[in-house]
Amino acid sequence: MRRTRRWMAAAAAAVWLLRSGVPVWAVTSAQQHAAELTRAQENGWFSDGTGRTFRAGDALTRGRFFSALAALDGASLPAVGRVFADVPSSHPDARAIAWAVTSGLASGTGGGNFSPERRLTREQLAEVLIAYANYSGTVLPRRRAVVPFSDQEHCSDRGLDTLVTLYRAGVFDTAGQAIRPRETVTCGDGAVILCRYQDLCARKCPQKEQGMLISHKGDCVNAPENTLPAFELSDEKGFIYVEADIRFTRDGVPVLLHDPTIDRTSNGSGRVAEMTWEQLRPYDFSAGKAEYSATQIPAFSAFLQLCAKRYLHPFIELKGRMSGQQMTKLLAAVSRCGMTQHVTWISVDDSNLRRIRLIQPAAELGVLCSYPDEERIRRAQRLKNRKNRVYLCAKYNNVTDAVRAQCLRAGVSLEVWTVRDRSTAVRQLNTSAVGITVDGLTAQDIYRG
Repeated sequence: MRRTRRWMAAAAAAVWLLRSGVPVWAVTSAQQHAAELTRAQENGWFSDGTGRTFRAGDALTRGRFFSALAALDGASLPAVGRVFADVPSSHPDARAIAWAVTSGLASGTGGGNFSPERRLTREQLAEVLIAYANYSGTVLPRRRAVVPFSDQEHCSDRGLDTLVTLYRAGVFDTAGQAIRPRETVTCGDGAVILCRYQDLCARKCPQKEQGMLISHKGDCVNAPENTLPAFELSDEKGFIYVEADIRFTRDGVPVLLHDPTIDRTSNGSGRVAEMTWEQLRPYDFSAGKAEYSATQIPAFSAFLQLCAKRYLHPFIELKGRMSGQQMTKLLAAVSRCGMTQHVTWISVDDSNLRRIRLIQPAAELGVLCSYPDEERIRRAQRLKNRKNRVYLCAKYNNVTDAVRAQCLRAGVSLEVWTVRDRSTAVRQLNTSAVGITVDGLTAQDIYRG
């Protein structure tokens, strides 16, 4: 009976709210997150010792949010004088603003001003929170599937990327499918968001919530690239996804090799396309790594058998334009190993990918490029059908906010390559990118803590 009365009271309140024009989600949020509001007050996120208080419905300003972020960080605030024309040293947020600026989290709004009393929108707060996660070395989890926001056209490019990232992490919510990027954030909203963020930082990210990490040419830092020992080592280090390069010998055998010649990675010399499989087998592909002496170049079939045995998902890079006969041979080899649903084909040449899609409409495809732009995104989009998944695989330091937003709006997944240090990995994973290709890094290195 008590539960029935509570439901009836809630329904009556909702009707009143709808008639009064007050957004239901906003009041419900305030009611449901009273604990977070209390926690924010107890943690001093909106208090700096000057006696300032806040109400849940107050607009969250730029100055106030950076004070809250500094308190969350436990930052040692600088003893500074006047920094901006509109932020005198007596301003209650002056020291937090100075900390944010020197930490690279904030900048002025022009004309020597900071605009500390300007109200924050949801997308502005999202941009700052992602910048703070990168500053603090925190990799955000992936707890939700990304769905297109119904109002994503109202987001800036940077705002869309950060809102998607924080929605996926479970920090931001939507109303239906609307993310409301230009809506002013209240202090109550800010308290809830900071509590969620703090809780995520306090826990170890489980594997199922981690971004996709692809081992580049196997563990090519510690073992010879594109060899079976390199992929075995990737598996031992916990990788699920591995990247390998495929070329054909003169007699039509697909082998793992990045370069058109064997000069760099073996003790021999010559173009692989001009050599037979039997001519390649005697060469040492240990690439100067003594402990792997006498390692042979692997046939594609042996690589697939290893992937099938160890449950590895290969990203197979097709080097150069493949003939129809060559593509048929590769697809048949994959089918024989029972790997058809567990590979991703990537190539600079779209014709390779179109041939695969024609034969296997559900195959995962990746458009590989160094310099992503609108045309390459359109090319990736044209490869999409109702059955497959398509990636834009781009060099990470050439990917802009505009590229990420265009991929999101086009429904094209983004994967970036090749990352070699943790700080870059953190920055790339704290975007809408699905995954990253790495050299010399593991999930334990990236998701430490």
